[in-house]
Amino acid sequence: MNFIECIVLGISSLRRHLLRSSMTILGIVVGVGAVVSMVSIGDGSRALVLGEIERTGGLSIIEIYRNEWDRVSGTLSRRAGRTLRRWRRNRAEHLETDDVYEILEKAKGVVHAIAEDDNSGWSVYYQGVSKASKIIASTVGYDRSHNWYPVMGRYFTEEEVEKASTVAVIGYNIYDEVFKGEDPIGKEMKATRATSWGPRYDVRLTVIGVLEEKGNAMDTEGWDDRFVIPLTTFQQRITGRKEIERIRVEAESLDMVEVAKVEAKRILGRIHRNSGEEYQYWTAQEELAIAEKIGRTMKALMGGIAGIALFVAGIGIMNIMLVSVTERTKEIGLRKAIGAKRRDILMQFLVEASVLSVTGGILGAILGIFMGKGSAFLITKFVWEGSNWPSVISFGTMLIALAVSVAVGVFFGLYPANKAAKLTPVEALRSE
Repeated sequence: MNFIECIVLGISSLRRHLLRSSMTILGIVVGVGAVVSMVSIGDGSRALVLGEIERTGGLSIIEIYRNEWDRVSGTLSRRAGRTLRRWRRNRAEHLETDDVYEILEKAKGVVHAIAEDDNSGWSVYYQGVSKASKIIASTVGYDRSHNWYPVMGRYFTEEEVEKASTVAVIGYNIYDEVFKGEDPIGKEMKATRATSWGPRYDVRLTVIGVLEEKGNAMDTEGWDDRFVIPLTTFQQRITGRKEIERIRVEAESLDMVEVAKVEAKRILGRIHRNSGEEYQYWTAQEELAIAEKIGRTMKALMGGIAGIALFVAGIGIMNIMLVSVTERTKEIGLRKAIGAKRRDILMQFLVEASVLSVTGGILGAILGIFMGKGSAFLITKFVWEGSNWPSVISFGTMLIALAVSVAVGVFFGLYPANKAAKLTPVEALRSE
């Protein structure tokens, strides 16, 4: 008996007990569907973070900032045989705009860099309409560094930064809610910040651009409520100081990120007469690595649950195949009596088990696509609202799911098939 004949015979045998076969297949469908959906959700975490990183600047970005509290420069102590480093106030000098130009000029692997600062608690006014906002101050290139470009007007120029011009590029919500959709280019708005514990600031700014809408979710939450002004304007009219909040560096490529990071650390250490370790260096790759770790953890946990479901489904296959062997003992004896070999009987029952598992695997993979999309929708709706969590279905995942289902069928069908193949014609024909 060839392989095709075994498949035909196996399918016809399963069709005689359609309900029993369907119930057995259902376990495989659920198990494989769970595997496919959970892998798609786990891979979705990486796709989600990668998408957010691209929306806010890209994988080649390095952000440098100074924390008020620093562990690197803290004091050492010994406890329980371990060397511990205590936190203490960071005594390193603040970052300044000149640091950006030094990094851009002398650091290997760096193609772009900007200085940034920000301040919360602001309100913008135009013709009696106001809105709470946040001020962002930057050198030229904020659009490139954050992948955030104007849909109307333009960004400020190098000349406007040098002159500390009172110009602003506004977020989309300010355009929509304060200017009510009216063309704001060239119009003047007032930005005000007043607190009970500090001085009041009033700055009149000419709007020169409107930024594209980013949406109020994930890393861009609140971006559309911001407005961006030249860093020099912020320093001269508001803070009165030269230091900046952070430096944002763009490396030549993903491979050059670590090189650019080491170079920036070396240059800052030389300028501020320290090791350079007193500053923090955030890279998008670190965030992506965390997302991948979370994704792997999710897949491992949910994969374990799906594995249990497949194990139970495999026991179901073994059970139905044992019942089938018992019911068809005389058929096995007759086939052996007319010349069927041991391998023919073994092959017949293994094919039947494989047909069950493959059918369940195909249906489970299809179900897994819908389960993955449904799970992603529920996460977006109830767990992490507005995240638009994606469901990533790959061809490789589908193949793995089918391979797992076949392996389950063969593994759990081997014992019943071997039991049937070992029967002698006399034993089989004499059975009741």
